[in-house]
Amino acid sequence: MSKVASKTFFVAYLLIVGLVATACSGVKGGTTGGSGGSGGSGGSGGSGGTSSGPFTIGGTVIGLSGTGLVLQDNGGDDLTITMSGAFTFKTAIASGGAYKVTVKTQPSTPTQNCSVSSGTGTALANVTNVQITCGNIFTIGGTVSGLGGTGLVLQDNGGDNLTITGTGNVNFTFATPLSSGAAYAVTILTQPSNPGQTCSVTNGSGTATGNINTVQIVCPQPSFTIGGELIGLVNGPGDTIELMNNGGDNIFVTGNNTTFTFPSQVTNDGAYNVSIFAGPSRSSQPQPCWLFFYKGVATANVSSVLVDCQHNDWTWMAGPDTAGSYGAATLPPPAPPAQNTNTPGGREYGASWTDSSGRKWLFGGFGLDLAGASPPTLPGLLNDLWLYSDATGGWIPAGLPVTQSTTNGVTTSKADLTSIQTTDNFGGSAPGSRWGSVTWNDTSGNLWLFGGQGLSTSAVGLLNDIWEFTPGSYDVSNNTVPPTYIGSYTFTGTWTPVSGAGNVDQPGTYGTLGTVGGFPGGRWGAAHCTDSSGNVWVFGGQGFDSTGIALGLLNDLWKYNIATAQWTWMGPTNSNVSQNNGVYGTQGTGLAANAAGPGGRQAAVLWADNLGNLWLFGGLGLDSAGTRNPGSLNGLPSGSTTPDGALLNDLWKYNVASGQWTWVSGSGTTGLANQNGVYGTQQTAAAGNIPGSRWSAVGWADASGNLWLFGGWGYGSSLAQSTGYLNDVWEYQQTLGQWIWWKGSSDVNQAGSYPTQFSPSLGVPFVTNTPGGRRGMAFWQQDPLDYVWVFGGEGFDSASKPDYVNDFWRYLPFPKYPN
Repeated sequence: MSKVASKTFFVAYLLIVGLVATACSGVKGGTTGGSGGSGGSGGSGGSGGTSSGPFTIGGTVIGLSGTGLVLQDNGGDDLTITMSGAFTFKTAIASGGAYKVTVKTQPSTPTQNCSVSSGTGTALANVTNVQITCGNIFTIGGTVSGLGGTGLVLQDNGGDNLTITGTGNVNFTFATPLSSGAAYAVTILTQPSNPGQTCSVTNGSGTATGNINTVQIVCPQPSFTIGGELIGLVNGPGDTIELMNNGGDNIFVTGNNTTFTFPSQVTNDGAYNVSIFAGPSRSSQPQPCWLFFYKGVATANVSSVLVDCQHNDWTWMAGPDTAGSYGAATLPPPAPPAQNTNTPGGREYGASWTDSSGRKWLFGGFGLDLAGASPPTLPGLLNDLWLYSDATGGWIPAGLPVTQSTTNGVTTSKADLTSIQTTDNFGGSAPGSRWGSVTWNDTSGNLWLFGGQGLSTSAVGLLNDIWEFTPGSYDVSNNTVPPTYIGSYTFTGTWTPVSGAGNVDQPGTYGTLGTVGGFPGGRWGAAHCTDSSGNVWVFGGQGFDSTGIALGLLNDLWKYNIATAQWTWMGPTNSNVSQNNGVYGTQGTGLAANAAGPGGRQAAVLWADNLGNLWLFGGLGLDSAGTRNPGSLNGLPSGSTTPDGALLNDLWKYNVASGQWTWVSGSGTTGLANQNGVYGTQQTAAAGNIPGSRWSAVGWADASGNLWLFGGWGYGSSLAQSTGYLNDVWEYQQTLGQWIWWKGSSDVNQAGSYPTQFSPSLGVPFVTNTPGGRRGMAFWQQDPLDYVWVFGGEGFDSASKPDYVNDFWRYLPFPKYPN
């Protein structure tokens, strides 16, 4: 076939096909398309346009009543619609091109939600069947009331999470509105916390026929329990206290270490104020209970209220919490409520007495004098006398020289404070400066002083003189208006030398063992106590024996009868010479009468119990092997390089009637020095418990005959930093034959804990109060309310600074074990 003929045939073929197609369409005319295309998704064409395009895209908007409706085709070609009816995008689409109609901006005023149907497809003709249907939509919201916590999360129809912020009454609206007639259901996904609340929903579900703002989230204010703990109470009859909160809601709490909770709760941000309506009866304890952390605003459950009935508590009574402080004296002292800051300077090994009126006296020691000297005096031996006054809440200088002058009918007395602004004073009208003395008082209330190391009336050395002080009165102004007499505001009194005032370094005169007569030699750091019969007992110290040849560690026991003013050497037989090692025998078995027992020692503790026995503990001295620690004569300032003894923790019992010593505990199994303590569990007796070796502790025997021990310098537990200053409190329970660690640290060199978080801080018994580690304290035995009192020493203050301290503390031990 020729090319021309083929071409003619092909044209004829196309014409025939076109006629057939026209006949099948049922529409007259040539190539113009009719209404046979579909405008919906996946459809094509529509009326209008030419078969070759481009084609327009449009449709109809139904139900529009708001403003701002904007449509898009294929993500552009924005078209703003202002009313219902037909619409057409400006930009036509090429034949076969895709279109996609979407709503860019929903209408507002009123808010509506418009949806698209038949919005996507391929343009094979003009598209006119896209339908935009607009209906009203409504917001869902309401009010949260009483909100106090954070983290509240709401949901609508299980989604559209909304976190509520703010407190009190808070309005809310979910982010997603609902179409008219749609259901809503508001629920709580997460309840608020801090404080925790349990909120509930009211009017939370329904059908949206308008904006919903009636949903209510009600968050009731949480309520909290109020409670705490009762500590320091003596268990037994009458051990119940009655507490109140906010003036009511009374509860009864019985027994030590009991937790309590009031039955009525306090609403969030509500106040609580706990008070003691009735304390324990006197059959339980005469001391009052204190309240701590007892008031506040409840924002959570409260369990911190503390009822502290004082037992096993220290109380900071006077003096600074900083070491290295000189004495202070403002005369007259400020009137209450101003704080009386008068105080002796920091010192160790001061002498102390409690007179027949219960007043506490302090004399001498080694340390810091009264401030005022220029330049300040270096630490030295002291001979100042002070009286602690409960009435003024401070210390009063005593026994000072006083001068008087009269002007216009007014007599003025003035004390000479310069006499106590110096150290290292010789004796004269008062004892010379000294430390490490022995003291007692008589039935007349006079104070007695024996020995120590210091200055006599003419020399320096180890003393065995006896002085008596007769107290006078508090020299204050008279009550006339105006006053005709201005007092010195010191306590008057007179010192009298009784024996040996000019002597130093005197040997002992021992006489016959157990027979009245003789006189102890000069000595420092002797252990001493007074028994219930009025006898003074003195054991050992560093001093001179019968030979008077050399200074040594003594182990002689002396009895001084206050009524007859006579000494008796009580043994043991070898103790008229110094430097004797300990002879321990078998633990728990008494030695022969007057046989050698404890070795020579200084700065030990001596007790007299309620059964007439004496007890001896520790010190620096000689164990069974005569162990010597390297170094100087510990405790004495002579600077000798000869080793002299080691640290002891042996406990001995002396039967006064039989003259027998018994080794009771400590010093290992063979009577050796330098032992660590075994502390066990605090406030729990155990067979293996034992205080570490130490010197310069203080001690007392309670009414039940149990032995108590505080502080010193020596060994803590095996975990401690070797040796150092101690602040532990121990009791030896005679019935059990066991030691109890009551308070303080098992470590050494601990800072003091002073209740400076309270105002005022002085006079506040609190469970965490603790003096810092220390040695050489002045000490006063239990008073009628069972308190013991401690002043100063050398040790650590509140900031872990070591130096001479002059703080004044009292401690209340439990009267029985177990409590």
